[in-house]
Amino acid sequence: MNNEHSFQRLAAVAAIISAPLAFGSLVLSLAPVDFDFEVFSDLTSFISVGASGANLLRWAWVLDILGYYLLLAPVAFVLWHWLKPRGPTRVGFYTFCGLAYMLIGAIGAAILAAVWPPLINAYAGASGQQREILEAVFSSVADLVYGGLWGLLAGIPGGVWWIGIGLLLRSERRILGTVTLILGIANLLAAIGAILNLGDLTMPFLSVYLFLAPIWALWLGIDLLRRPVQKVMG
Repeated sequence: MNNEHSFQRLAAVAAIISAPLAFGSLVLSLAPVDFDFEVFSDLTSFISVGASGANLLRWAWVLDILGYYLLLAPVAFVLWHWLKPRGPTRVGFYTFCGLAYMLIGAIGAAILAAVWPPLINAYAGASGQQREILEAVFSSVADLVYGGLWGLLAGIPGGVWWIGIGLLLRSERRILGTVTLILGIANLLAAIGAILNLGDLTMPFLSVYLFLAPIWALWLGIDLLRRPVQKVMG
């Protein structure tokens, strides 16, 4: 029992830490483009941010890996242990979806952290046809991560995890469960918008996800520290 409570505290602290890191990744990713959120409708704009912008973006994706993805893994296991009496197979499936979302999302951010900065630095010293080639490569990587890994692949399991967990959590933590459900719906609708190539649908729900996910993690972490799960739900 002591080991379980220790892991629960670890998961809670990790979730709390993830929140400022996630928001930090948003700030660093927008800083090179003067916090113009519209730049996400044309990602090739990032290629001209220069060496200082490239460094900021690299750290943005490093923080993204931790804040939006990997630091949530411990709390996913806590939620699984807590909620599994409500249906081991069902909760196990939700947890699998959550971990898939975290892994896929982290891989996407890692690709951007590794590939975008060198391309940006090369672009600054290139000219003419070289720039056209670099822009094409940069755009392809952006489509791979934003449109493929994040938009099509990670969004669906992430949405399923938050929706499933939120529905079960509402009986124990009603408001938190409702927020979890809203987060899952926003994530799923953003993914559907990406699948259908509907930018007008994707961006509003993506914005909700980007700002609500860190708040959810912070809320859940604090809640677990203040009211540790003493027994599993029956």
